[in-house]
Formats: sequence, C-alpha cells, structure tokens
Amino acid sequence: MEIVLLLVIILLLFGSMTLLMRGGRRYSVLEFYSRGREAGFNATEAGFIKRIAQQIGCEDPTNVFWSIRDMDSVISAVAKTYKGQKTERKRDNVLFMEKLYEFRKKLEFDQPKYSTGIRSSRMIRSNQRVKVLLNNIGVFSSTVIENTDRYLVVSYPVGGRVPPKFEWKGARLSIYFWRQDDAGYVFDTYVLEDLRIRNIPVLQLGHSGALLRTQKRKSLRMRSQMSAYLYLLNNLEGAYEKPERVPGMKCIVQDLSEDGAALIIGGKAKVGLAVKVQVYVGDDQIVISGTVRGADYNAGKNQSQLHIEAVPPSPRMSNLIRSHVYNNKSGEQDDGAMLDGSVFSG
Repeated sequence: MEIVLLLVIILLLFGSMTLLMRGGRRYSVLEFYSRGREAGFNATEAGFIKRIAQQIGCEDPTNVFWSIRDMDSVISAVAKTYKGQKTERKRDNVLFMEKLYEFRKKLEFDQPKYSTGIRSSRMIRSNQRVKVLLNNIGVFSSTVIENTDRYLVVSYPVGGRVPPKFEWKGARLSIYFWRQDDAGYVFDTYVLEDLRIRNIPVLQLGHSGALLRTQKRKSLRMRSQMSAYLYLLNNLEGAYEKPERVPGMKCIVQDLSEDGAALIIGGKAKVGLAVKVQVYVGDDQIVISGTVRGADYNAGKNQSQLHIEAVPPSPRMSNLIRSHVYNNKSGEQDDGAMLDGSVFSG
C-alpha cells in the first residue's frame, strides 16, 4: 500500500512540475525530453532537435515526435545545416541523420492506412495487377478490369504456356498481388467463366473472404520516370555503391527506395540476375546494387518491368535516397526515353 501511495505521489509531482514549467510557455521541457527519450534520442540529440525546431518556427518542439510535417521540416533544416557547414559526410552526422530518418519512417508506418489492410477480394480496385498461379503449370500476369459483388473480371492471363485443350473455366487458382502503400496479398479462387466482353477475352473469378496479408511494406518509395543506367554484375560483393564510369544499359526507374527499385528495360530479363542501378536525382547520384526478384515481360512493347531487391545501402546512401523520398523530390520526367535491346535476355 505504501509503495502504491509513493508512486501516486511521484506521478502527481511530475504532473505538477509539468504544469508549472508550462507557465507562460507553449510547451513543457520535461515533456519534450521525455518524448525524445521514448523516440530513441539521447539528451544531446534531443536538445539539438529542439534548437532546430525553434529556429524554423515550431511553436511546440514536442510536435516533431508525432507530426510527420514537423519532423520533415526538422530533417530538412538539419541536412541544410550540415551541408552549409560541409559536414554532411562526417560519420557522426551521417549516423544522426540515419536516426532521424528511421524515426521518420516509424511515424509514416504508424499511420492507420499501413495497418488496416483489406480482408475480402471485393475490396480490390480496378487496374490492380495480379499474379495468377496455376498449380503444376506456371505463373501468369493479369489485371483486374472490374470488381462486382458477384465476381472479379480479370484480363486473360499471359506470360506462360498452358497444356493443349486446357480450359480456364473451372480451374482453381491462387492470386497474388501487391496493394499500393500496404502489403502483399494472396487468396485462392476458381474461374467461373471464360468469355469475351466487347470482343476482349476475360475471366470471371469467384470472390474470397480469406485474404492472407503478407510482406508488409518496409519502406516508402519515390515514384518517378527517371532515365538511368543498369549494369550486369558477376556478383554483388564490393560493387554496392561504386559509380561506373561508362554508360550502361538504358532504363527508366519507376520507383526507388533504400530497399530496391522498379524499372523498365527493353527486351527480356531473367530473375536472379545481380545488377547495379545508377541514377541522378537532381544533383545527387544514387547507386544501388541488388538482385532481380521479378520480371514482367510486355511482348507488345518488347519491354520488361524489373523488381530489384537491393543490398542494404550504406547509411550515407540510405540517407541520400530517403532525403528525396520523404521530401517528395523527383527526377525530371522522361517518358519518351529510348531503351536498349535485350542485353539481359536468355
């Protein structure tokens, strides 16, 4: 009983001190440093954050520990300070920026839109790209054309071969897809009808209320249409971020993060290739290396969309990528860029 009473007294004293320190001020210093400690910053780091927040006009510096907008402003100001002092490559500053970006990522993924997800195939939007797995036959690509209460209408699956006299109607399928800004999903279904709508072949799929949510997004990506160079590597060791001095295969980067990239190349490509992507975002040269984990070939355009899983970049490169992702910077639009031929075909 005495222990409980003592704890209550301590809590009351802490609350009273907080109120007293607020006085005519707009925030509590004790509250600020308490929140900073919870966020993983030591007293020196929190003090620096507070000073920067006050310099940029933040009325309550405590807001930076819950407001994405205020944290973005602080990160931008810190980066500008380091650049002005020409200390942006100093090890301690690089590590502190990495710490700021890690907390910024936590604020991002604490938002409800990243945790709620969907539970039924009736919630899939039109134009959603999906992978169709046909047991013992192969994996195909398709797109959701329409979603009704009774069924899903998807484009005819392409990208693989089916046995002679194979019929889609009645076939059991597994459907995989990635929902933007969310996660990957998979569900089992079967083909209700194989028909034509306005002379276009489509499949009608049965709905499922048992979606399995997997592969939650771990990083925010910058969407773009940036011209870049792609290089084929023998292995990934020692090649992570060293810029190449000669042009590589032309490609277009569609999105980019510290975890990887999606890009378009001319021709076909194999899954499993070790590659390096080299791109300028504004005045910054970004170089990442990784492995091709997915390759979707468009026969009509003779192009492939590659999904690259990156080797974890150095803190400096990771910070550079995040500076453009979180500050919503992007490269110049270049939709008409010419792509090289099928260097990676096989």
